[in-house]
Amino acid sequence: MRLDASPRDQAIHARIRESLTSRRFSHSVRVGRLACELCERFSLDPDAGFTAGLAHDMCKSEPPERLLVLASMDGEKITSIEQNKPSLLHGRAAAMVLISEYGLQEGSITNAVRHHTFGDPKLDPLSLVLYVADKIEIGRKQVLPAFRIRVLSSDLKKMAYLVLEENLRYLESKGKKVSAASREMFDRLKEG
Repeated sequence: MRLDASPRDQAIHARIRESLTSRRFSHSVRVGRLACELCERFSLDPDAGFTAGLAHDMCKSEPPERLLVLASMDGEKITSIEQNKPSLLHGRAAAMVLISEYGLQEGSITNAVRHHTFGDPKLDPLSLVLYVADKIEIGRKQVLPAFRIRVLSSDLKKMAYLVLEENLRYLESKGKKVSAASREMFDRLKEG
């Protein structure tokens, strides 16, 4: 936890400490810190990056029925991929918790949290930061150090492109469906 964390971030920190496994809690803190660093690097609000990173998995331990209820509050259609695996709704659910329980306004933080699983085809900078931070934070043992260095030495859109390209390659190798949002984000990043 950052020493200068806001009361809201302290409340979110307490909630995730209580509700997530110690491994998932540590991941969330690392994502918050990396997102903060990336925001500083790319002249974005580091506090927004930290909050988004800290909160992105806050609903990861919720049961499927609760995830469906929370996610449906955002007014977006629940896709067939999400219906078949409701755990994929944890970002959408967390965005709604941030709004309803922590008083955040709809905006870059809630959008980043909402879209961190599949990516954000609108290419909002904070959403890109959170997408990258979540996938390559230092605790992700499957991420090779050389890949992490390559990603972190790129500009923001190239970072997101490299991470998403790797993620799509992995999903396809496992025969898993890729969301339309991920494909659209990839196509937009590929265009430059």
